[in-house]
Amino acid sequence: MPSLTSLKSLASGRKKRSPDQDQQQHQDPSQNRLNYDEPADTRPPLIPVMLPRVHPNRHRALWDQGWTTMDMNVSSSDTLYTSYQELLKSSKAFFDLPTDQKAAFKTKLGSEDGWSRVEGEKEFITLRSLETTPEILKDAASRYWTEVGDLLNETLGKVAESLGLPAESLTVYSEPCSRLGRKTATMLRLFRYEGFEGKQNKVVAEAHRDLGLLSLVVGDRPGLEVYDRYLNWSFPIERSYKTPSETVLVGRQLERLTNGRYRAGGHLVRSYRKEDPVNEKRQPSSQQYRYSIVFVLRAHFPIPIDTDNLTTLITGEFSNPLRDITALDMFKTIYSAHYNINTDKEEREAQKRKLDEEKRKKEAGEAAAPPS
Repeated sequence: MPSLTSLKSLASGRKKRSPDQDQQQHQDPSQNRLNYDEPADTRPPLIPVMLPRVHPNRHRALWDQGWTTMDMNVSSSDTLYTSYQELLKSSKAFFDLPTDQKAAFKTKLGSEDGWSRVEGEKEFITLRSLETTPEILKDAASRYWTEVGDLLNETLGKVAESLGLPAESLTVYSEPCSRLGRKTATMLRLFRYEGFEGKQNKVVAEAHRDLGLLSLVVGDRPGLEVYDRYLNWSFPIERSYKTPSETVLVGRQLERLTNGRYRAGGHLVRSYRKEDPVNEKRQPSSQQYRYSIVFVLRAHFPIPIDTDNLTTLITGEFSNPLRDITALDMFKTIYSAHYNINTDKEEREAQKRKLDEEKRKKEAGEAAAPPS
């Protein structure tokens, strides 16, 4: 796990670095810009809770930064660790299949379901239901989904309790997604990221924040970097692990449902140059891939949302209350406001241009409107 001092210091509000002080900073202000002049939060503090698999010294990082680490034990008694190892092995076997066999799992939904490839970055498969999961992945994916589904459901309940709410206020959105069976909003993504280019580290997943409630990320080698809002840089969190760990990230849905008490955690994925002078001139081999497993817990689409029922002294009155909508409505609103980092580069750039144009039109309209 990361050293306690490193995570505590990252959440302690030290002076932020200027952009030219660290090459690992986030380069995407549209996704990660923060207001450092924001007023102090005068709402009551969160109620202390015990988050599963999270050391108490790392609790603050989850709500303040939008990320923290969850511990695993290498013993055979830790079913989270053993199910991760089994799925990692099955994932590698799947990605080793010929391309035409993997392409059979490509769907019209693109990155939202089935197999996809982004040239120069990664290939991945998104699992949403048992029926559409490749046979080579079914058993391992089902076991891992069960472990993580229960873990994140419990975590979400603790988040609710920290806000002065009963656990079921938030777990109502996650419990229907806790098993790999019929298709739900939740997904399990298996990635194979490409290696570095030449002597340079390479970003293989742009800086972003996830759209759902919580995400759990684990890889077979370091690559995930999380955004430190105080230092304005990317912290290579997986390089700080001393024992096997996973990273849990807050998504935009949970940020919305907690009225910003839990911030969505910015992050990116980088392919690091392998420190091996003997192999520097060789082409990247299969051992230079980074394999990653990402469980994305999203609010179950049919569940109604009324933020009046989620309001406490700790959340404060919601600045933009949600009423008479479903989790699907909320997801569509969030989804349409951000570009998809898992689509091909040309489509990604087109989405960015469209969002920038919509933003300019909105700002122009607001500037032209008469004062109220």
